[in-house]
Amino acid sequence: MAAPRPGRSRAVRPTARGWSVLIIATAVLIVATALDRREGLYLSAFLVLLFAGSVVYVQAHKPQLSAARSFSPSSVMVGEPATVRTRVQSKANLDTIALWSDQVPFVFGRPPRGELPQGRWVRGRGYATDLEYELRSAHRGRYTVGPLWVTHGDPFGLVQGERAIAGTREISITPRVTLLPDAGLKDASGDGVRHELNHFAVQRADELIAREYRTGDSLRRVHWRQTARRGELMVRQEEHQGDPEATLLLDTSLAGHGNASGAMSDTHFERMVELVASLGVHLLETGYQVWLVETVTDAVPLGDGTTPFSTSHFEPGAASALLDTLAEARRWPVPNDYDVTAGLGPVIRRTGKVMPVFAVLGQVSPLGARRLAGMKINADPAVAFFAPAERRESTDYPIDVQTLGDAGWRTAALFEHTTVLDAWSRAAFGTPARQPGAAMPRGNGHVRN
Repeated sequence: MAAPRPGRSRAVRPTARGWSVLIIATAVLIVATALDRREGLYLSAFLVLLFAGSVVYVQAHKPQLSAARSFSPSSVMVGEPATVRTRVQSKANLDTIALWSDQVPFVFGRPPRGELPQGRWVRGRGYATDLEYELRSAHRGRYTVGPLWVTHGDPFGLVQGERAIAGTREISITPRVTLLPDAGLKDASGDGVRHELNHFAVQRADELIAREYRTGDSLRRVHWRQTARRGELMVRQEEHQGDPEATLLLDTSLAGHGNASGAMSDTHFERMVELVASLGVHLLETGYQVWLVETVTDAVPLGDGTTPFSTSHFEPGAASALLDTLAEARRWPVPNDYDVTAGLGPVIRRTGKVMPVFAVLGQVSPLGARRLAGMKINADPAVAFFAPAERRESTDYPIDVQTLGDAGWRTAALFEHTTVLDAWSRAAFGTPARQPGAAMPRGNGHVRN
């Protein structure tokens, strides 16, 4: 349903006092008729006319107000407050008490309300007042705030009407972000080279424009620092290198998060979104271009049997845009033959170059794990985070961790009490992904060095 436009009014309705007047008028009319007392009829008619006059007054004397709303900041993380400021401007005198209430989604709690300061308005035209309150939500998303309703009445307090004086405006509640340390990730191929994310951005002139020596290359192009580091002759690239790129994969399939009853699904998915947000902000602030792949973006598979996915691209420093995109991430049902890698392949093969890939997964089938393992050739480092559907004390992991480990992927688990920082540390420093107190199967959750 469309939101009410500024200037739109709701029907005039009686107040408690107005209902009392109508009841008294009816009772007096009945008694006066029964007793044949004409003065009672006069009193009843007077009360009815008073009520009718109040209705006409409220309909004819609508407050001449306008308002403009702003948020500070325009988007906030889950659990943090946003200040809403509404500037209400008068176009005429306000000679009756007026109440205001702002229409907000249920996630923000009870609608804020208050009384417009009458004393500022009765002295003349053009006065203004500022209304201010805070909104805080435990649920991310993009929400519509407004309209602002002003309730006004007649001098006798018998009836009241409502009028919208400010339109709607959206506020974005983004996922929480955990600041991640600049930890290096070991090359999962086992050659002992460390790919440090901060070096990719800060020193990309030295780190990224170098390649293996080829027959015929001039010795004047030898990159001695990289030659010493890698143990093989490296030369500088001739072409210009732009910002390094990285890819984030977020599993948005409904099948990837819990059982059919949905137990703990929301909790796990929110933790996954927070991890993607933290990784994305870290990469963008480090100087990366970031590709975000959401594995499912529609409930209905496409006609050719594939599942629709979405890709978003963010330039370095565009953390706010990334968070706004993740604010609206949601899960979708998928068919049994759903391919979690459908959107990942085109992105990491786009340039034909190796780039860091971070996959944040729910429950992935063995087939999906094998397909993901095959992407390792274009991913370095390749890190897979997975969120089990329930607290597990066994080695029955939700994805084929062994398959990914054999292919060179580093894995880390997001168990019920695993923090984003802990998951990052496990992946960055090579700590096996395991739940405290649970056994880790040999070869799972770590990369062979």
